[in-house]
Amino acid sequence: MSLWVLALIVIVIILLSYLIFKFIDGNRDFWTKQGVPYVHGNQIFNNWNRYTFRIPFHELDNQMYKFLKKEPDIKIGGTTLFRHPMLFILDLELVKNILVKDFDHFINRRGIEFSDPKFELMLFNMINQDWKDLRVTMTPTFTTSKIRRMFGVFVESGEKMINFLQSELKKSSDSQLELRGVCGRYTMDVIASAAFGVDSQNFENENSPFAVNGRKLQDNISKTLMIKFMLMILFPKIAKYFNMGFFNIDAINFLESVVKDSIQRRKELGEKRNDFLQLMLEAQDENETIEQLSQEDALDQYDKDAKLEDSKKVQKMKLTDDLLIAQCNIFFIAGFDTTESLLMWASYELALNPDVQEKLYKELLLATNGSKGELTYDNVNNLEYLDMVVSETLRKYPAAVRLERKCNKDYKIPNDDYVITKDTHIIVPTYAIHHDPAIYPDPDKFDPERFNTDNKASRHPYAYLPFGLGPRSCIAMRFALMEGKVAVAHLVLNFKFSPGAKTNIPMKYTNKGVLKPENGMWLKLESRN
Repeated sequence: MSLWVLALIVIVIILLSYLIFKFIDGNRDFWTKQGVPYVHGNQIFNNWNRYTFRIPFHELDNQMYKFLKKEPDIKIGGTTLFRHPMLFILDLELVKNILVKDFDHFINRRGIEFSDPKFELMLFNMINQDWKDLRVTMTPTFTTSKIRRMFGVFVESGEKMINFLQSELKKSSDSQLELRGVCGRYTMDVIASAAFGVDSQNFENENSPFAVNGRKLQDNISKTLMIKFMLMILFPKIAKYFNMGFFNIDAINFLESVVKDSIQRRKELGEKRNDFLQLMLEAQDENETIEQLSQEDALDQYDKDAKLEDSKKVQKMKLTDDLLIAQCNIFFIAGFDTTESLLMWASYELALNPDVQEKLYKELLLATNGSKGELTYDNVNNLEYLDMVVSETLRKYPAAVRLERKCNKDYKIPNDDYVITKDTHIIVPTYAIHHDPAIYPDPDKFDPERFNTDNKASRHPYAYLPFGLGPRSCIAMRFALMEGKVAVAHLVLNFKFSPGAKTNIPMKYTNKGVLKPENGMWLKLESRN
Protein backbone atom coordinates (compact mmCIF):
# COMPACT_ATOMS: atom_id res chain seq x y z
CA MET A 1 0.00 0.00 0.00
CA SER A 2 1.45 3.36 -1.03
CA LEU A 3 2.08 6.08 1.53
CA TRP A 4 -0.48 8.47 0.04
CA VAL A 5 -3.25 5.82 0.18
CA LEU A 6 -2.43 5.16 3.83
CA ALA A 7 -2.50 8.90 4.54
CA LEU A 8 -5.88 9.19 2.79
CA ILE A 9 -7.32 6.35 4.90
CA VAL A 10 -6.10 8.02 8.09
CA ILE A 11 -7.62 11.34 7.01
CA VAL A 12 -10.97 9.69 6.20
CA ILE A 13 -11.01 7.91 9.58
CA ILE A 14 -10.24 11.16 11.41
CA LEU A 15 -12.88 13.04 9.41
CA LEU A 16 -15.53 10.37 10.01
CA SER A 17 -14.70 10.25 13.73
CA TYR A 18 -15.03 14.04 13.90
CA LEU A 19 -18.37 14.04 12.07
CA ILE A 20 -19.75 11.25 14.27
CA PHE A 21 -18.63 13.10 17.38
CA LYS A 22 -20.17 16.38 16.19
CA PHE A 23 -23.44 14.55 15.46
CA ILE A 24 -23.59 12.84 18.86
CA ASP A 25 -22.53 16.04 20.61
CA GLY A 26 -25.02 18.22 18.72
CA ASN A 27 -28.13 20.13 19.79
CA ARG A 28 -26.21 22.23 22.30
CA ASP A 29 -28.35 25.30 21.60
CA PHE A 30 -31.69 23.53 22.13
CA TRP A 31 -32.18 24.67 25.72
CA THR A 32 -30.56 28.08 25.49
CA LYS A 33 -33.01 28.99 22.69
CA GLN A 34 -35.83 28.22 25.15
CA GLY A 35 -34.28 30.25 27.96
CA VAL A 36 -33.63 27.16 30.11
CA PRO A 37 -30.39 27.00 32.14
CA TYR A 38 -28.14 24.54 30.32
CA VAL A 39 -25.24 22.34 31.34
CA HIS A 40 -23.17 20.34 28.90
CA GLY A 41 -21.26 17.32 30.08
CA ASN A 42 -17.90 18.69 28.96
CA GLN A 43 -18.35 21.63 31.34
CA ILE A 44 -17.81 19.04 34.07
CA PHE A 45 -15.92 16.11 32.52
CA ASN A 46 -13.98 15.94 29.27
CA ASN A 47 -15.74 14.42 26.28
CA TRP A 48 -13.39 11.44 25.98
CA ASN A 49 -14.16 10.27 29.51
CA ARG A 50 -17.89 10.72 28.99
CA TYR A 51 -18.20 9.03 25.62
CA THR A 52 -15.98 6.12 26.60
CA PHE A 53 -18.12 5.65 29.74
CA ARG A 54 -15.25 6.25 32.15
CA ILE A 55 -17.50 8.39 34.33
CA PRO A 56 -20.18 6.53 36.36
CA PHE A 57 -23.68 7.76 35.55
CA HIS A 58 -24.40 8.70 39.16
CA GLU A 59 -21.36 10.96 39.29
CA LEU A 60 -22.22 12.68 36.02
CA ASP A 61 -25.78 13.36 37.25
CA ASN A 62 -24.50 14.54 40.61
CA GLN A 63 -22.06 17.03 39.14
CA MET A 64 -24.63 18.36 36.66
CA TYR A 65 -27.10 18.79 39.52
CA LYS A 66 -24.54 20.74 41.56
CA PHE A 67 -23.65 22.90 38.56
CA LEU A 68 -27.27 23.82 37.89
CA LYS A 69 -28.08 24.34 41.58
CA LYS A 70 -25.63 27.24 41.73
CA GLU A 71 -28.46 29.34 40.32
CA PRO A 72 -30.85 30.26 43.18
CA ASP A 73 -34.44 28.98 43.12
CA ILE A 74 -33.85 27.01 39.94
CA LYS A 75 -36.61 24.52 39.06
CA ILE A 76 -35.38 22.97 35.83
CA GLY A 77 -32.19 22.69 33.81
CA GLY A 78 -31.39 21.33 30.39
CA THR A 79 -28.75 18.92 29.15
CA THR A 80 -28.28 16.60 26.18
CA LEU A 81 -27.60 12.87 26.04
CA PHE A 82 -26.25 11.67 22.68
CA ARG A 83 -27.76 14.86 21.13
CA HIS A 84 -31.17 14.11 22.73
CA PRO A 85 -32.46 17.00 24.90
CA MET A 86 -33.14 15.97 28.50
CA LEU A 87 -34.82 18.15 31.14
CA PHE A 88 -33.40 17.93 34.67
CA ILE A 89 -36.00 18.44 37.41
CA LEU A 90 -34.44 20.21 40.39
CA ASP A 91 -37.47 21.40 42.38
CA LEU A 92 -39.09 18.84 44.70
CA GLU A 93 -42.60 20.25 44.32
CA LEU A 94 -42.21 19.89 40.57
CA VAL A 95 -40.97 16.32 41.11
CA LYS A 96 -44.21 15.67 43.01
CA ASN A 97 -46.29 17.16 40.22
CA ILE A 98 -44.58 15.11 37.52
CA LEU A 99 -44.58 11.80 39.39
CA VAL A 100 -48.01 12.07 41.06
CA LYS A 101 -50.22 15.15 40.89
CA ASP A 102 -50.02 15.70 37.12
CA PHE A 103 -49.02 12.16 36.22
CA ASP A 104 -51.44 12.13 33.28
CA HIS A 105 -48.92 14.35 31.44
CA PHE A 106 -45.98 12.01 32.18
CA ILE A 107 -47.33 8.47 31.92
CA ASN A 108 -44.48 6.76 30.11
CA ARG A 109 -40.80 6.13 30.54
CA ARG A 110 -38.25 6.57 27.76
CA GLY A 111 -39.34 4.22 24.98
CA ILE A 112 -36.84 1.65 23.73
CA GLU A 113 -37.71 -0.50 20.74
CA PHE A 114 -36.79 -4.17 21.09
CA SER A 115 -36.51 -6.58 18.18
CA ASP A 116 -38.12 -9.39 20.18
CA PRO A 117 -41.86 -8.80 20.86
CA LYS A 118 -41.63 -10.63 24.21
CA PHE A 119 -39.83 -7.60 25.66
CA GLU A 120 -42.74 -5.39 24.68
CA LEU A 121 -44.92 -7.43 27.06
CA MET A 122 -42.82 -6.53 30.13
CA LEU A 123 -44.55 -4.05 32.42
CA PHE A 124 -41.62 -1.62 32.56
CA ASN A 125 -41.61 -1.20 28.76
CA MET A 126 -45.37 -0.93 28.23
CA ILE A 127 -46.95 2.45 27.53
CA ASN A 128 -50.28 4.26 27.74
CA GLN A 129 -53.45 2.18 28.19
CA ASP A 130 -51.74 -1.22 27.95
CA TRP A 131 -49.45 -0.25 30.82
CA LYS A 132 -52.38 1.03 32.90
CA ASP A 133 -54.39 -2.15 32.39
CA LEU A 134 -51.50 -4.45 33.30
CA ARG A 135 -50.44 -2.31 36.27
CA VAL A 136 -53.92 -2.47 37.80
CA THR A 137 -54.07 -6.20 37.10
CA MET A 138 -50.76 -6.87 38.86
CA THR A 139 -51.09 -4.45 41.78
CA PRO A 140 -52.97 -6.87 44.10
CA THR A 141 -50.11 -9.36 43.69
CA PHE A 142 -47.79 -7.13 45.76
CA THR A 143 -50.04 -6.08 48.66
CA THR A 144 -48.99 -6.58 52.27
CA SER A 145 -51.06 -9.73 52.70
CA LYS A 146 -49.50 -11.29 49.59
CA ILE A 147 -45.95 -10.46 50.74
CA ARG A 148 -46.79 -12.13 54.06
CA ARG A 149 -47.65 -15.29 52.11
CA MET A 150 -44.20 -15.25 50.49
CA PHE A 151 -42.27 -14.59 53.70
CA GLY A 152 -41.18 -18.21 54.01
CA VAL A 153 -39.31 -17.95 50.69
CA PHE A 154 -37.14 -15.13 52.11
CA VAL A 155 -36.39 -17.02 55.31
CA GLU A 156 -35.47 -20.24 53.52
CA SER A 157 -33.04 -18.45 51.19
CA GLY A 158 -31.64 -16.46 54.14
CA GLU A 159 -30.85 -19.66 56.01
CA LYS A 160 -29.10 -21.07 52.94
CA MET A 161 -27.00 -17.91 52.75
CA ILE A 162 -25.93 -18.16 56.41
CA ASN A 163 -24.98 -21.83 56.05
CA PHE A 164 -22.96 -21.00 52.94
CA LEU A 165 -21.13 -18.14 54.68
CA GLN A 166 -20.35 -20.29 57.72
CA SER A 167 -18.85 -22.90 55.43
CA GLU A 168 -16.81 -20.36 53.45
CA LEU A 169 -15.59 -18.70 56.66
CA LYS A 170 -14.12 -21.99 57.86
CA LYS A 171 -12.12 -22.24 54.64
CA SER A 172 -10.78 -18.68 54.83
CA SER A 173 -7.34 -18.11 56.33
CA ASP A 174 -7.92 -14.43 57.09
CA SER A 175 -11.73 -14.39 57.70
CA GLN A 176 -12.21 -12.10 54.70
CA LEU A 177 -14.98 -12.96 52.27
CA GLU A 178 -16.26 -11.37 49.07
CA LEU A 179 -19.85 -10.40 49.83
CA ARG A 180 -21.19 -9.18 46.50
CA GLY A 181 -21.28 -12.69 45.06
CA VAL A 182 -22.96 -14.05 48.19
CA CYS A 183 -25.60 -11.31 48.16
CA GLY A 184 -26.21 -12.11 44.50
CA ARG A 185 -26.69 -15.80 45.31
CA TYR A 186 -29.30 -14.95 47.94
CA THR A 187 -31.19 -12.64 45.58
CA MET A 188 -31.07 -15.17 42.76
CA ASP A 189 -32.28 -17.95 45.07
CA VAL A 190 -35.26 -15.86 46.22
CA ILE A 191 -36.22 -14.91 42.67
CA ALA A 192 -35.81 -18.49 41.40
CA SER A 193 -38.13 -19.73 44.13
CA ALA A 194 -40.66 -16.87 44.16
CA ALA A 195 -40.95 -16.04 40.45
CA PHE A 196 -39.98 -19.30 38.74
CA GLY A 197 -41.03 -21.92 41.27
CA VAL A 198 -37.67 -23.75 41.32
CA ASP A 199 -34.64 -24.22 43.56
CA SER A 200 -31.72 -22.30 42.00
CA GLN A 201 -29.21 -24.63 43.71
CA ASN A 202 -26.66 -21.84 43.40
CA PHE A 203 -25.54 -22.10 47.03
CA GLU A 204 -24.73 -25.76 46.46
CA ASN A 205 -23.42 -25.41 42.90
CA GLU A 206 -22.33 -22.09 41.41
CA ASN A 207 -22.57 -23.70 37.97
CA SER A 208 -26.17 -24.87 38.29
CA PRO A 209 -28.19 -24.06 35.14
CA PHE A 210 -30.18 -21.32 36.87
CA ALA A 211 -27.04 -19.73 38.33
CA VAL A 212 -25.16 -19.79 35.01
CA ASN A 213 -28.00 -18.25 33.05
CA GLY A 214 -28.77 -15.77 35.81
CA ARG A 215 -25.20 -14.50 35.72
CA LYS A 216 -25.44 -14.05 31.95
CA LEU A 217 -28.14 -11.47 32.59
CA GLN A 218 -26.63 -9.83 35.65
CA ASP A 219 -23.06 -9.59 34.31
CA ASN A 220 -24.48 -8.04 31.17
CA ILE A 221 -23.77 -4.39 32.02
CA SER A 222 -20.59 -3.38 30.19
CA LYS A 223 -19.21 -0.70 27.90
CA THR A 224 -20.44 -2.75 24.95
CA LEU A 225 -23.96 -2.59 26.37
CA MET A 226 -23.63 1.16 26.89
CA ILE A 227 -22.67 1.55 23.23
CA LYS A 228 -25.70 -0.54 22.24
CA PHE A 229 -27.85 1.69 24.44
CA MET A 230 -26.48 4.78 22.69
CA LEU A 231 -27.22 3.32 19.25
CA MET A 232 -30.74 2.27 20.28
CA ILE A 233 -31.42 5.87 21.37
CA LEU A 234 -29.87 7.52 18.31
CA PHE A 235 -31.04 5.05 15.66
CA PRO A 236 -33.92 2.98 17.11
CA LYS A 237 -35.22 1.70 13.75
CA ILE A 238 -31.77 0.57 12.60
CA ALA A 239 -31.05 -1.04 15.99
CA LYS A 240 -34.34 -2.94 15.79
CA TYR A 241 -33.63 -4.03 12.20
CA PHE A 242 -30.30 -5.56 13.27
CA ASN A 243 -31.92 -7.28 16.29
CA MET A 244 -29.86 -5.21 18.71
CA GLY A 245 -30.86 -5.71 22.35
CA PHE A 246 -29.79 -5.51 25.98
CA PHE A 247 -30.30 -9.02 27.21
CA ASN A 248 -28.64 -12.36 26.64
CA ILE A 249 -31.22 -14.19 24.54
CA ASP A 250 -30.02 -17.67 25.57
CA ALA A 251 -30.52 -16.76 29.22
CA ILE A 252 -33.97 -15.28 28.54
CA ASN A 253 -35.00 -18.42 26.65
CA PHE A 254 -33.80 -20.57 29.55
CA LEU A 255 -35.86 -18.57 32.07
CA GLU A 256 -38.91 -18.80 29.82
CA SER A 257 -38.58 -22.58 29.62
CA VAL A 258 -38.37 -22.78 33.42
CA VAL A 259 -41.57 -20.74 33.84
CA LYS A 260 -43.42 -22.75 31.20
CA ASP A 261 -42.46 -26.01 32.92
CA SER A 262 -43.59 -24.66 36.31
CA ILE A 263 -46.91 -23.43 34.91
CA GLN A 264 -47.60 -26.74 33.17
CA ARG A 265 -46.71 -28.74 36.29
CA ARG A 266 -48.97 -26.66 38.52
CA LYS A 267 -51.91 -26.77 36.14
CA GLU A 268 -51.61 -30.50 35.53
CA LEU A 269 -50.91 -31.60 39.10
CA GLY A 270 -52.81 -28.89 40.98
CA GLU A 271 -49.57 -27.99 42.76
CA LYS A 272 -49.61 -24.71 44.70
CA ARG A 273 -46.88 -22.67 46.44
CA ASN A 274 -46.81 -19.36 48.30
CA ASP A 275 -44.88 -17.46 45.65
CA PHE A 276 -45.19 -14.77 42.98
CA LEU A 277 -45.82 -17.28 40.21
CA GLN A 278 -48.77 -18.75 42.12
CA LEU A 279 -50.24 -15.30 42.72
CA MET A 280 -49.94 -14.51 39.02
CA LEU A 281 -51.66 -17.78 38.12
CA GLU A 282 -54.47 -16.93 40.53
CA ALA A 283 -54.70 -13.47 38.95
CA GLN A 284 -55.45 -15.16 35.61
CA ASP A 285 -58.78 -16.26 37.05
CA GLU A 286 -59.63 -13.63 39.66
CA ASN A 287 -61.55 -10.37 39.28
CA GLU A 288 -59.61 -8.68 42.07
CA THR A 289 -58.88 -4.96 41.64
CA ILE A 290 -56.95 -2.38 43.60
CA GLU A 291 -60.19 -1.34 45.31
CA GLN A 292 -60.79 -4.85 46.68
CA LEU A 293 -58.13 -5.10 49.35
CA SER A 294 -58.07 -6.79 52.74
CA GLN A 295 -57.95 -4.81 55.98
CA GLU A 296 -54.22 -5.54 56.24
CA ASP A 297 -53.76 -3.94 52.83
CA ALA A 298 -55.04 -0.48 53.82
CA LEU A 299 -53.34 2.03 51.53
CA ASP A 300 -50.36 3.96 52.92
CA GLN A 301 -49.05 7.15 51.27
CA TYR A 302 -46.89 5.20 48.81
CA ASP A 303 -49.98 3.29 47.62
CA LYS A 304 -52.16 6.40 47.49
CA ASP A 305 -49.58 8.16 45.33
CA ALA A 306 -49.28 5.06 43.13
CA LYS A 307 -53.01 4.71 42.57
CA LEU A 308 -54.19 5.67 39.10
CA GLU A 309 -56.76 8.46 39.31
CA ASP A 310 -58.74 6.93 36.44
CA SER A 311 -58.41 3.35 37.73
CA LYS A 312 -62.19 2.84 37.46
CA LYS A 313 -61.87 3.32 33.70
CA VAL A 314 -59.00 0.83 33.46
CA GLN A 315 -59.82 -2.68 32.30
CA LYS A 316 -58.26 -5.64 34.09
CA MET A 317 -55.95 -7.18 31.50
CA LYS A 318 -56.33 -10.86 30.74
CA LEU A 319 -53.10 -12.49 31.88
CA THR A 320 -52.08 -14.84 29.09
CA ASP A 321 -49.22 -17.26 29.70
CA ASP A 322 -46.98 -15.08 27.48
CA LEU A 323 -47.76 -12.01 29.60
CA LEU A 324 -47.17 -13.96 32.79
CA ILE A 325 -43.81 -15.28 31.55
CA ALA A 326 -42.73 -11.77 30.53
CA GLN A 327 -43.44 -10.46 34.06
CA CYS A 328 -41.43 -13.30 35.60
CA ASN A 329 -38.50 -12.36 33.36
CA ILE A 330 -38.63 -8.68 34.31
CA PHE A 331 -38.97 -9.73 37.95
CA PHE A 332 -35.52 -11.26 37.59
CA ILE A 333 -33.94 -8.52 35.46
CA ALA A 334 -35.22 -5.58 37.54
CA GLY A 335 -35.35 -7.25 40.94
CA PHE A 336 -31.85 -8.63 41.14
CA ASP A 337 -29.83 -5.41 41.30
CA THR A 338 -32.01 -3.71 43.91
CA THR A 339 -31.64 -6.38 46.58
CA GLU A 340 -28.06 -7.35 45.79
CA SER A 341 -27.04 -3.69 46.08
CA LEU A 342 -28.99 -3.15 49.29
CA LEU A 343 -27.38 -6.14 51.04
CA MET A 344 -23.90 -5.40 49.79
CA TRP A 345 -23.90 -1.72 50.74
CA ALA A 346 -25.66 -2.33 54.07
CA SER A 347 -22.95 -4.86 54.98
CA TYR A 348 -20.25 -2.39 53.98
CA GLU A 349 -21.67 0.48 56.03
CA LEU A 350 -22.30 -1.73 59.06
CA ALA A 351 -18.66 -2.83 58.90
CA LEU A 352 -17.51 0.81 58.82
CA ASN A 353 -19.96 1.89 61.55
CA PRO A 354 -19.72 -0.63 64.41
CA ASP A 355 -21.95 1.48 66.69
CA VAL A 356 -24.78 1.24 64.14
CA GLN A 357 -24.14 -2.48 63.72
CA GLU A 358 -24.26 -3.13 67.46
CA LYS A 359 -27.47 -1.13 67.92
CA LEU A 360 -29.11 -3.08 65.10
CA TYR A 361 -27.89 -6.40 66.53
CA LYS A 362 -29.41 -5.62 69.92
CA GLU A 363 -32.75 -4.71 68.32
CA LEU A 364 -32.78 -7.94 66.32
CA LEU A 365 -31.78 -10.03 69.32
CA LEU A 366 -34.57 -8.56 71.44
CA ALA A 367 -37.16 -9.10 68.70
CA THR A 368 -36.22 -12.70 67.98
CA ASN A 369 -36.06 -13.62 71.66
CA GLY A 370 -39.81 -13.20 71.64
CA SER A 371 -40.19 -15.70 68.76
CA LYS A 372 -37.79 -18.40 69.97
CA GLY A 373 -34.93 -17.01 67.91
CA GLU A 374 -36.86 -17.13 64.64
CA LEU A 375 -37.63 -14.34 62.21
CA THR A 376 -41.33 -13.81 61.60
CA TYR A 377 -43.09 -11.44 59.23
CA ASP A 378 -44.39 -9.31 62.10
CA ASN A 379 -41.15 -8.95 64.05
CA VAL A 380 -39.18 -8.01 60.90
CA ASN A 381 -41.88 -5.63 59.70
CA ASN A 382 -42.03 -3.83 63.07
CA LEU A 383 -38.30 -3.27 63.63
CA GLU A 384 -37.80 0.50 63.53
CA TYR A 385 -34.01 0.64 63.54
CA LEU A 386 -33.73 -2.06 60.85
CA ASP A 387 -36.04 0.05 58.71
CA MET A 388 -33.87 3.12 59.38
CA VAL A 389 -30.67 1.26 58.42
CA VAL A 390 -32.24 -0.05 55.21
CA SER A 391 -33.66 3.38 54.33
CA GLU A 392 -30.31 5.09 54.85
CA THR A 393 -28.60 2.45 52.71
CA LEU A 394 -31.09 3.08 49.89
CA ARG A 395 -30.59 6.83 50.27
CA LYS A 396 -26.84 6.66 49.97
CA TYR A 397 -26.78 3.87 47.38
CA PRO A 398 -30.01 3.93 45.33
CA ALA A 399 -30.16 1.04 42.87
CA ALA A 400 -31.69 3.36 40.25
CA VAL A 401 -29.60 6.54 40.21
CA ARG A 402 -32.23 8.44 38.20
CA LEU A 403 -35.91 8.29 37.24
CA GLU A 404 -36.96 9.01 33.67
CA ARG A 405 -40.30 10.06 32.24
CA LYS A 406 -41.54 11.23 28.85
CA CYS A 407 -44.01 14.09 28.52
CA ASN A 408 -47.05 12.84 26.60
CA LYS A 409 -48.84 16.21 26.34
CA ASP A 410 -47.75 19.82 26.81
CA TYR A 411 -47.43 20.79 30.46
CA LYS A 412 -47.19 24.30 31.88
CA ILE A 413 -45.10 24.37 35.05
CA PRO A 414 -47.24 25.78 37.91
CA ASN A 415 -46.38 29.39 38.82
CA ASP A 416 -44.01 29.60 35.85
CA ASP A 417 -44.27 30.60 32.21
CA TYR A 418 -42.32 27.63 30.89
CA VAL A 419 -44.19 24.86 29.06
CA ILE A 420 -42.68 21.37 28.92
CA THR A 421 -43.53 20.27 25.39
CA LYS A 422 -44.82 16.87 24.30
CA ASP A 423 -42.12 14.18 23.88
CA THR A 424 -39.62 15.94 26.17
CA HIS A 425 -37.51 13.45 28.12
CA ILE A 426 -37.51 14.11 31.87
CA ILE A 427 -34.76 13.24 34.36
CA VAL A 428 -35.36 13.16 38.11
CA PRO A 429 -31.80 12.79 39.46
CA THR A 430 -32.41 10.45 42.41
CA TYR A 431 -28.78 10.00 43.43
CA ALA A 432 -28.09 13.74 43.27
CA ILE A 433 -31.19 14.58 45.34
CA HIS A 434 -30.19 11.94 47.91
CA HIS A 435 -26.76 13.58 48.16
CA ASP A 436 -27.86 17.21 48.26
CA PRO A 437 -26.37 18.71 51.48
CA ALA A 438 -29.27 21.18 51.65
CA ILE A 439 -31.60 18.20 52.10
CA TYR A 440 -29.29 15.68 53.81
CA PRO A 441 -26.48 17.47 55.70
CA ASP A 442 -23.10 15.73 55.35
CA PRO A 443 -24.60 13.41 52.70
CA ASP A 444 -21.62 11.05 52.47
CA LYS A 445 -22.00 10.12 56.13
CA PHE A 446 -24.01 6.97 56.87
CA ASP A 447 -26.54 8.05 59.48
CA PRO A 448 -29.73 5.97 60.00
CA GLU A 449 -31.09 8.67 62.32
CA ARG A 450 -31.98 10.66 59.21
CA PHE A 451 -34.97 8.30 59.05
CA ASN A 452 -36.29 8.58 62.57
CA THR A 453 -39.84 9.88 62.82
CA ASP A 454 -38.95 13.51 63.50
CA ASN A 455 -36.32 13.82 60.77
CA LYS A 456 -38.54 12.20 58.15
CA ALA A 457 -41.38 14.57 59.03
CA SER A 458 -39.09 17.60 58.66
CA ARG A 459 -38.06 16.75 55.07
CA HIS A 460 -39.91 17.14 51.82
CA PRO A 461 -41.60 13.76 51.17
CA TYR A 462 -40.23 13.70 47.61
CA ALA A 463 -36.61 13.98 48.71
CA TYR A 464 -36.44 10.17 49.03
CA LEU A 465 -36.96 8.21 45.82
CA PRO A 466 -35.23 4.79 45.88
CA PHE A 467 -38.26 3.08 44.33
CA GLY A 468 -39.69 6.11 42.57
CA LEU A 469 -43.09 7.50 43.58
CA GLY A 470 -46.44 7.74 41.89
CA PRO A 471 -48.30 5.32 39.60
CA ARG A 472 -45.11 4.43 37.71
CA SER A 473 -43.16 3.62 40.90
CA CYS A 474 -41.71 0.16 41.54
CA ILE A 475 -44.67 -2.19 41.85
CA ALA A 476 -42.57 -4.71 43.82
CA MET A 477 -41.34 -2.23 46.46
CA ARG A 478 -42.76 -4.20 49.40
CA PHE A 479 -41.33 -7.46 48.08
CA ALA A 480 -37.86 -5.92 47.66
CA LEU A 481 -37.89 -4.28 51.10
CA MET A 482 -38.98 -7.42 52.95
CA GLU A 483 -36.54 -9.56 50.96
CA GLY A 484 -33.73 -7.15 51.88
CA LYS A 485 -34.70 -6.77 55.53
CA VAL A 486 -34.85 -10.53 56.09
CA ALA A 487 -31.37 -10.94 54.59
CA VAL A 488 -29.86 -8.06 56.61
CA ALA A 489 -31.42 -9.50 59.77
CA HIS A 490 -29.96 -12.94 59.06
CA LEU A 491 -26.52 -11.48 58.39
CA VAL A 492 -26.36 -9.28 61.50
CA LEU A 493 -27.75 -11.97 63.82
CA ASN A 494 -25.10 -14.44 62.68
CA PHE A 495 -21.99 -12.39 61.89
CA LYS A 496 -20.04 -9.40 63.04
CA PHE A 497 -18.72 -7.35 60.12
CA SER A 498 -15.55 -5.25 60.07
CA PRO A 499 -13.20 -3.83 57.41
CA GLY A 500 -10.35 -6.08 56.29
CA ALA A 501 -7.12 -5.53 54.41
CA LYS A 502 -8.97 -6.02 51.09
CA THR A 503 -11.78 -3.55 51.92
CA ASN A 504 -11.82 -0.42 49.73
CA ILE A 505 -11.90 2.70 51.92
CA PRO A 506 -12.99 5.01 50.40
CA MET A 507 -15.05 2.93 48.02
CA LYS A 508 -14.22 2.92 44.32
CA TYR A 509 -17.10 2.39 41.91
CA THR A 510 -17.31 0.69 38.55
CA ASN A 511 -18.43 2.77 35.57
CA LYS A 512 -21.16 0.36 34.44
CA GLY A 513 -24.19 2.59 35.01
CA VAL A 514 -25.19 1.22 38.41
CA LEU A 515 -23.58 1.59 41.84
CA LYS A 516 -21.23 -1.38 42.06
CA PRO A 517 -17.86 -1.65 43.84
CA GLU A 518 -14.64 -2.12 41.94
CA ASN A 519 -12.92 -5.41 42.72
CA GLY A 520 -15.85 -6.79 44.70
CA MET A 521 -17.00 -6.22 48.28
CA TRP A 522 -14.43 -7.71 50.65
CA LEU A 523 -15.22 -7.65 54.38
CA LYS A 524 -13.98 -9.43 57.47
CA LEU A 525 -16.55 -11.69 59.15
CA GLU A 526 -16.68 -13.11 62.65
CA SER A 527 -19.31 -15.69 63.52
CA ARG A 528 -21.51 -14.71 66.47
CA ASN A 529 -22.37 -18.37 67.16
